[in-house]
Amino acid sequence: AATELASRYQAAPPAPAPPMPVPPDATATAMKPIETERVVAVEAAPSAETAAATATEQPLEAPPAPEPLTPPSADPADPNQKRALAAGLHPQLSRVLLARMSTADYRNAGHAVKTALAVTPDTEVFVWPRQRKPDEALFNVRFVQGASVDCRRYVVSITKDGWLTTALPMETCGLKPVVVKAKP
Repeated sequence: AATELASRYQAAPPAPAPPMPVPPDATATAMKPIETERVVAVEAAPSAETAAATATEQPLEAPPAPEPLTPPSADPADPNQKRALAAGLHPQLSRVLLARMSTADYRNAGHAVKTALAVTPDTEVFVWPRQRKPDEALFNVRFVQGASVDCRRYVVSITKDGWLTTALPMETCGLKPVVVKAKP
C-alpha cells in the first residue's frame, strides 16, 4: 500500500492546459482607439503671474492653537483612578490596567512624569524605569503641542504584562520650557 501511494505522488506532472481560444473580434476590440467622450480634460497649471497674485491675496495662516485641556477628574469611588491622577496619569486609563499596577508601578509613573516635565525637551521621549523587572510597568512620556507657551501637554504610554496602553493627554501649566542641551 505504501508503494502504491508513493507511485501516485511520483507521477509525472500534468500537462499544461491548452491555450484558451481567442474570439476573432477580441483583438479588434482591444485595438480600438480611445473614444474622445471618455477623455477627461486636465486643467492647466496656473501661470507664474496667477500664482503670484493668488499668493498675495491669501496670506498663509498659522494653524490654530489647540484648546486648553479640561482638568481630568477621578471617580471618587475608584481608588485606582485617584492614584493614577496623583501620579500624573490620566484617570480614564483602562480599569484593568490600573487594577494590575502595583505600588511600585504607581511610584514609577509619578517619577516618570515629574522627571519628564522637569528635564525632558519637547522633542524627546522619557522612558522609566531604565532597567525594569519583568513584572513592572514601563512608562514612556512624550510631549505634544500644548495650548500655550507655559503649558506642557504630555502623553504616557504604559507597557505592562505584554500590553501597551496609551493614556489620554494631560497638561501641566506654569512650567518654564526645557531647553535642548547641546551634545559635545
